[in-house]
Amino acid sequence: MGYQGNRCRICTGCGRCAPDGSLEKGMRTITASFCLPRKADVEKTGRELAIADLGTTTVAMEWYDSRGEKRGEYVCANPQRVFGTDVISRIQAAENPMLRRQMGQLARQTLAEGVRSFRQQGGNPERLIVAGNTTMLYLLLGHDPAPLGTAPFAAKYLTSEKREIEGMETVTLPGLSAFVGGDITAGILVCGMDTEEEITLLVDLGTNGELALGNREKILCCGTAAGPAFEGGGDVWGADMIALTAHLMRQGLVDDTGLLAEPYFEQGISIGGVQITQERIRQLQTAKAAICAGINTLIAAYGLTGAEQVSRVFLAGGFGYFLDVEAAVELGLIPQGLEGRVTAVGNTALAGAWLYGDTVDGEKRAERLCQRAQVLNLAGRQEFESSFVDAMYLHRI
Repeated sequence: MGYQGNRCRICTGCGRCAPDGSLEKGMRTITASFCLPRKADVEKTGRELAIADLGTTTVAMEWYDSRGEKRGEYVCANPQRVFGTDVISRIQAAENPMLRRQMGQLARQTLAEGVRSFRQQGGNPERLIVAGNTTMLYLLLGHDPAPLGTAPFAAKYLTSEKREIEGMETVTLPGLSAFVGGDITAGILVCGMDTEEEITLLVDLGTNGELALGNREKILCCGTAAGPAFEGGGDVWGADMIALTAHLMRQGLVDDTGLLAEPYFEQGISIGGVQITQERIRQLQTAKAAICAGINTLIAAYGLTGAEQVSRVFLAGGFGYFLDVEAAVELGLIPQGLEGRVTAVGNTALAGAWLYGDTVDGEKRAERLCQRAQVLNLAGRQEFESSFVDAMYLHRI
């Protein structure tokens, strides 16, 4: 395994590097969505629009003209990262009112910079639509996120709200709970889960794993804490860690309990300059067990007899785009009953923000969704606890 450009410190055979070894455009941050509805199938508002995915790690924005055609994009790191790399650390920092105001100002300044960039390119968007997890939207809007970080994790502000940024009306997508935010509302909308008859599953993986299962009759959602494993750690991305761990298992260097073989147990094993330690593997086990158990709990709560009754699985975001699905099934991240029906759909938060702001029925669909979608609290659910224990093993589930 060799060094592959700036994204990978190891080669996992994903095949996504350009033939000359250079990186594809947008490899670090996925802005495109692969499930946008055909323009002919929706009635557009005819307004020039800016949209944003206000992520914990990255802020991604796009500009669409009055015909609904994409004209530009703007991507940068979320400057709030100086206050912590995850939502929990941001919530803790926000206990200080001055830091809370600073985080809100940073979010608004970043969005304003994106809008100015579009204007410099000749654009004149009339509205800015913002999707994001509940904590990021709380900070943007100036709400105290403290209740989101302590039981019972009550979210008081989940409806769409309006502000003004860079002289422009700015609208946030409504969320569903403290840990299922407007970015998941956007994903459900753009994947058509609220309008289709077939039962589908949306999986958005990061520090928090957000899941939605259902169809036009019923939608169940949940959030499950995955920890840092899927975000990667400096020298290896989370999706690469999945592929690498599967490779080590095939070589007999890791067993199904996650134990590294001797002589690698104490110091780990170095591959392509990346040190894979026992601690990293344990983090991955915990993260993938939480996601797999969350999926199985949703399936059971929905009343399905097994994963085979789910017609399609949508993997959202950069992690899903780069994920080796075969390796994910092999390790038990994705239940094997879903194998063969998994599709990477890119940035559904941005795509759903476009749908919400630039189609005539986008807002109405979101309102209906928020009224009828149910959010499960996985804490204390027996099926989640039992499934989590089994999913800690590295094998097909």
